[in-house]
Amino acid sequence: MIIATHLGIGLYPDSIVYIGTARSILNGDGMRFLNDMGEIAPVTQYPPLYSLMIAALGVLGLDPLDGARWISLCFYAANAFLAAWIVQRVTSSIWASWLACFLALTAFPMIYISSQALTEPIFICFVLLALIMLGDFFTTGESSRLYSAALLIGISCLVRYVGLAFLATGGFAIIIFSRTSWTARLWDAAKFGILGSFPLAIWVTRNLFSAGNAVNRTFSFHPPGLNDLLPAIDTAGYWLLPISMVERIQWLSRAIVGVALLTVLCLLSQSHYAKTRYVQLLVFWCLGYGSFLLVSMSLNDQPLYFDTRTLALPYMTVMLLAVSFIYEWQQKKAALPFSLRPAIAMLLTLQLTNGIVWLKQSYSDGIGFATEQWRTSELIGFVKNAREPLVLFSNAPDFLATLANKPAQMIPRKVNPDTYKPNEHYAAEFDALREQLIKPNTVLVYFDDDNRLWYLPSPAELERNLPLQVIKTAREGKVYRWNGPSL
Repeated sequence: MIIATHLGIGLYPDSIVYIGTARSILNGDGMRFLNDMGEIAPVTQYPPLYSLMIAALGVLGLDPLDGARWISLCFYAANAFLAAWIVQRVTSSIWASWLACFLALTAFPMIYISSQALTEPIFICFVLLALIMLGDFFTTGESSRLYSAALLIGISCLVRYVGLAFLATGGFAIIIFSRTSWTARLWDAAKFGILGSFPLAIWVTRNLFSAGNAVNRTFSFHPPGLNDLLPAIDTAGYWLLPISMVERIQWLSRAIVGVALLTVLCLLSQSHYAKTRYVQLLVFWCLGYGSFLLVSMSLNDQPLYFDTRTLALPYMTVMLLAVSFIYEWQQKKAALPFSLRPAIAMLLTLQLTNGIVWLKQSYSDGIGFATEQWRTSELIGFVKNAREPLVLFSNAPDFLATLANKPAQMIPRKVNPDTYKPNEHYAAEFDALREQLIKPNTVLVYFDDDNRLWYLPSPAELERNLPLQVIKTAREGKVYRWNGPSL
C-alpha cells in the first residue's frame, strides 16, 4: 500500500472537504470550509475527528495530503491486526487468524477505502476495538471494558455519524447478553448510551450554536424499493469476483453471492462459536449497521449508495464470521472434501483480482484527484507558483484550497442548488464580481467540468458578459483577468 500510494493518497470528493477543513484549522480559521453554496461556513455535515487528526500531523510539519496518506496506511494495518485478533479469540487458531489478516489486507473493500483519504478505515478500527472491549465485558464483567467500549463508539461517531447505529446496537446487546439481573443490565445499557453519546452531543451543540443546524441534513419519509437494494448485492459481488464479471454477468454474480451468504448462515446455525459473545456481537454489529442504513435511506434526503465504501464494514464482519465458521467446520470434518478445495482456492484467488487491479492503478496513475491530470494541473501550478499574491475567484475554490492551499471565492450562482430555483441576487452578485475583477492581481480560475457545478455560469457566459482576457489556457480550463476600463 505504501508503494501503491507513492503518487499520493487517493482523493474522493469528500476528501477535499476533510483536507480543506484540516488546512483551515492549521491556518487558524477553525473547522470551516466551503459549503454547497460556495461560501466559507462552519463544517457541520462532516464529523470533525478525521480533519482534526490530519491537522494534528500538520502541526508536526506534515502536509495535510501526506498526513491523510499516513493515517490511512496506519489504520489499514491496524484493521488487519484487529481482524486477526478477533478470529484468534473466537477460534484459538493461529492459522485462522492469519487467514483473516490476509483477507483484511487483500480484500478490495479494505484496499479501496485505505488507498483514499476517507474516514472508513478509522471508523472500522474504532468499531472493531469497541466490539473487543464489549466482548471482554461480557466475559469478565469488568466495568472498565464497558466504559472503554462506550468511549470508542462515541469517538467513532465523531468519525462517521453512522456510529450512532452501534450506540443502539451495543445497548441492546448489553440487555440481551449480560448475565446479571435485569436492573443491572438496564443500568449498564444506560451508562453505555450516555457515555457513548457524550462526544457527539458536544459536537452537535457546537454546530447548533455556530451554524444553526445539527448535522446539515433534511428528512422526509421515502422507503427504498427493491431496485434500490440490488446494488448492495452487486457490491458484495466485488468481495469475491472480478468487477468486470460482476458487471457483465450480474445474474451469476448475484447467484454466487446468494450461495455464499446462505452458506455462512447455515454454518452459523450449526456453529459452536455462535454461542461466543464475539460472534454474537459481530452478527449484531452487521445487523445494526444494515438497519441504520435502511432507516437512513428511508428518511435522509441526501442520497445513500450501497457502494464499496459504505459496505466495507459489513465486509469485515461477514469475513470474520466466514473464516471462523469455515475453520470450525474444517476441524469437525478433519479435512475439506476434495470437491470443495478447488472452489475455495478459486474464490481466494479471484478475490485478489480487484485489489491488485486497484493498487496497480494507484501506483501507475493515482486515484481520484491524485491522478496525473490533477498532480500536473497547469491551473493549480499557476496559482501555487504565482510571483505576487493573487485574489482568486473560481468555480472550484475547494480544489484550490485543498490542492494549492490558496483561498478563493466562488463565482456567483445562477441557480440555488438546494431549491433548484433561480438565484434572485445573481445580478447583484455578478456586479460585485465585476468590481472585484477590476482590482489589480485579481484573476478568475475556471476548471472545465460541466457536470460538477451545473448551477454556475459557463465560461462562454462569463466571456460574453465581462471584458475578460485569457492569460492561461490549459487542458483543464482557463485563467482570466480583467481586460476592460480600470477604476
